[in-house]
Amino acid sequence: MGFNISGLAINKNYEKDFDQLQEELGWKLRKESEIDFETASSNWTEEGVCNVYFTEKGTLMFIDMDMCTESYPLKNDNTLTFALSETSMAFNLNYCEKGIEKRTIMEVDGERMEDEGEKLEVEDESEDVSEIIWNQIGKVIGKSFWDIELDEKAVQYVFVKEEFNPDRPFKNYTLSELDRIFYELISISDIKTNQMMQVVLRRILEEYKNRDIELPTKRGQSIKSPNKKWWQFWK
Repeated sequence: MGFNISGLAINKNYEKDFDQLQEELGWKLRKESEIDFETASSNWTEEGVCNVYFTEKGTLMFIDMDMCTESYPLKNDNTLTFALSETSMAFNLNYCEKGIEKRTIMEVDGERMEDEGEKLEVEDESEDVSEIIWNQIGKVIGKSFWDIELDEKAVQYVFVKEEFNPDRPFKNYTLSELDRIFYELISISDIKTNQMMQVVLRRILEEYKNRDIELPTKRGQSIKSPNKKWWQFWK
């Protein structure tokens, strides 16, 4: 079956500043329970779950694969967003330094669909994308993935879905949040006659334009659609 994991690696231990990290990421998480690393890193992290493991110098967060197609830049840290599916031979990584994206790779079934930025140091060791991801995770968190004991402590959190706040500027929303609200709006049956929702939709469309990002329907990020996602080519 192989590994099918996805998440976010950060080169800082945020155990004592976890609220700050949530604020910077635009996430709201609720602690559920302590778990071991074997559970935290198991295949296919469920939607709405965030399993967190701390190293001496880093933070490793396992999240749903759908959340791992974009960067999560932090202005003071280095971050690696990764998605690795050996079942489908689909791999994605986005690496940022101090809030600036430096490297992007997306490969499906041996074909590089995206290959941007300067090569990472770990790419001198191997051109295999899965190896690049494993090695870069270790470089970012300061510890090889393979040196982590399965019974080491980790923590399971769940995402708390916040109700839409019209007073919160859309520039403060993550792309995932914008996409979710976009689909919720267009699913409203009377959207064409609901003036208030029309205003909100226009504001969201303006924010996509300001970020120079296509609508989720054009990016294949259809939350409501049953179509296959980029990492589901084996189905």
